[in-house]
Amino acid sequence: MDKVKILSNSINDNHKDYILNCFENADEAWLATAFLKSSGLNLLLPSINKHLDTNKPLKIVTGQNFGLTEPKALRELHDLFEKKSKSCLYLDKAEDKQKVFHPKLFMFRIGDKGIIISGSANITNGGLTGNEEFSICIETTITNVEWKEAISYFNQLVEPKKADLVTLLIINRYQQFYNEQKIIRGKQKSIPDKKTSDFNFDYKKLKARLKVYRNAGYEEDLNLRSKNYNKAKLLLDEIVNTEKLPQRRFEEIIDDLVGKKGTAGLWRSGSLLRLRFDVYKGKKQFTALVKFIKENQTLPASKVFNEGKKLVHEISGAGMNYVTEIMMTYQSSRFANLNSNPIKVLKEEAGVYYKSQSIFFNGDDYQEYCLVITEICNNLELKNMLEADSFFNDIYWRLKEEGKIK
Repeated sequence: MDKVKILSNSINDNHKDYILNCFENADEAWLATAFLKSSGLNLLLPSINKHLDTNKPLKIVTGQNFGLTEPKALRELHDLFEKKSKSCLYLDKAEDKQKVFHPKLFMFRIGDKGIIISGSANITNGGLTGNEEFSICIETTITNVEWKEAISYFNQLVEPKKADLVTLLIINRYQQFYNEQKIIRGKQKSIPDKKTSDFNFDYKKLKARLKVYRNAGYEEDLNLRSKNYNKAKLLLDEIVNTEKLPQRRFEEIIDDLVGKKGTAGLWRSGSLLRLRFDVYKGKKQFTALVKFIKENQTLPASKVFNEGKKLVHEISGAGMNYVTEIMMTYQSSRFANLNSNPIKVLKEEAGVYYKSQSIFFNGDDYQEYCLVITEICNNLELKNMLEADSFFNDIYWRLKEEGKIK
């Protein structure tokens, strides 16, 4: 009968000790780790060396996503494995942009017994000893179906079409990507600047406003707005997909999007139409902006916003309200519209303070803003960013009528 053990990095137990104990008697071992670092490898090296010295098979596969695996660790294992015909080191190819190599699987065969460890721990110092990690350990037999399936899964990970057998050339090629990502990681933070207690959302006022909003025929207005943004998306697609879009047609599309004298636009940001004549002159630059957002709409909000900010600076008469309108048109579930109206509403009605104008936002600011709007949507059961924008716009004009904002 299989034995199951829960493993965590607690005071009395950790992944390192359990794995080292497995190595002691193992006849064969298989390790799959998303991230491999020297700090973790050094903890296992005494047992790995002992295992290799007795010419017992060992296969290790690791990933290169995010450049977190360290070339130094790859080189050390490469040198150890070089003259060991029964042992292999693999590096996942990372060629599928839609998938991240993320398994944490440790398997040991001791005679006819098999041990499977799988959970959250990578081969890093934190993963094996210090971080909050959790794994399930199963002691079974090598004739058991779970063992056979686990071995089959590992073998799939190291198929030639998925992974490279590590050579010095492979390591040197990966080194460049590692160096580039190291610079990026140097700017990242492991914990937020603000604690939970630093935020003070006030939902009471928003909930009271929501009742008024929903009692004022909001569904008809929201349905119309949804249709308008669907039309806007088709127009943006036309700009991107038409190889030689006539200037006259481009101007007609801009008018349809932002409105013109006596005619409302598909987008609701009223300030857009004021400088639309200047935007007419930037057809090429505007097309580049739309194309970038459309093709990269699945990226984090911060990255799309930052690049959009660069591109819109090349378009006379256009600002960040254009960028976020385009973003929300393509991804109303992820990207929020950003202009002075919702900023003022959040400050007045929810106690949430942001920079006064969208031009002062950077990508991180905008990503946090989107997360806040998402939380508000979830709390108030708003469908998406589009409905949130309609709701905030309704509040804004009521606050104007009440004289609470200028």
